[in-house]
This record gives sequence, structure tokens and C-alpha cells, in this order.
Amino acid sequence: MPKIVDHEQRRRELAEALWRVIAASGPAAVSIRSVAAEAGWSPGALRHYFQTREELLVFAMNLSEDRVTERIMGLSARQPADMPPTDRVAEYAEQLLPLDETRRAEYRAWESAGILGEHDKDRAQRWNLQRRLYRQLVASLVGTPVGDPFQPHADPWVEEWAGYLHTQVDGLSLELMVTPGMLDADDARRRLRSFLVRTGEAWRHRADP
Repeated sequence: MPKIVDHEQRRRELAEALWRVIAASGPAAVSIRSVAAEAGWSPGALRHYFQTREELLVFAMNLSEDRVTERIMGLSARQPADMPPTDRVAEYAEQLLPLDETRRAEYRAWESAGILGEHDKDRAQRWNLQRRLYRQLVASLVGTPVGDPFQPHADPWVEEWAGYLHTQVDGLSLELMVTPGMLDADDARRRLRSFLVRTGEAWRHRADP
């Protein structure tokens, strides 16, 4: 009888091998040969699933986004209803910071965007999905309706500060990856919360008559 191949299992094996290559050496080390060797496969067998290095890198970014999304969705069920808004929003934003080995590997997968360039057909969508999250977080923090998170917020102030939060998280992430001795996870958490406190203060000052 012909052997039955569990394609989903094989893709999971490839995903784990790809993740190990990225975690160890970054996306620049990804190739058909390196991932096949890490998985214990031949390059020819791997090409049944991914024809090019670019396909592997896109897969890595998608896998990274899926992992972040799963964590964010899980937070909703675990956070207590009376949790202070600053703490609630900080927990969500922290899911995008490389605060541990898992999230450092995810960040390295996102570095693939710089390597892929025009080969990443979904880069605009990726950026829009991140900005959607920051719109939701700022609106939640200041207690204003979100509206359609895929569109610029109806209140220009919320849209502006969503951009600031986006930049803050990206900046902290880069510092954690590039100069880990200058900024550790606890420092990053404190700086993020300080920024969120200032965001709330700016909203209240704006709302004062």
C-alpha cells in the first residue's frame, strides 16, 4: 500500500525547523538547504512544500503573526474585568515586544520583511493589521469608541497617538534586539507603561475645558 503522508504534520515539522534556523542565526540564514538540513529532509523533499527561499521567509512571518495573534486572543479570556486600563493595554502591547526567547525569535522572523522587499506581497496588509491593534489599544486606554479599526480613527487625536504607540513599541523592540545590555525586559515594560500613562494624561488634558 502507498504510504499515507500527513501533510499538516510535515508542514509543522518544517515550521519548527525554520523557527530553529531563524532563532539561531536570523532570517539571512534561511535557505532551502539550511531548513531541509535542520528538519532532516532532503532539499528536494522540502521543495514539495516551498519552492523558494522567499516562500519560506513569508511562511516564517505568517507563523510569527499567528503566534502573536494567539497570545493576544488568549489575553482577553484571562484578564480580570476590573483590571486598570493602563495594565490591560500594556499586556496587549507587550505581546509584540521581544521580551523572551520566543518573542525574540518572532522578531527575527519579522526581520524577513527587510530581506523580502517586493517579494512580500502582503507587507501593506501586515502594517495595517499592526496599526489596527494600536488604534484599538489607544481607544481602549482613553475610553472612546473604536469604530472601524481598519480605517483611520474618526478622532484625529486617537489616530495620532496610535501612531506614537506604534513607534514606541517598534523603538523598544529594536533597542531590546540591538542593544540588549542597555535595555532589559523590565526596563522595556516600565518605559511602555510610562508612555501609556502619559498618553492618558494627554487625553485628559485635551478633554479639559
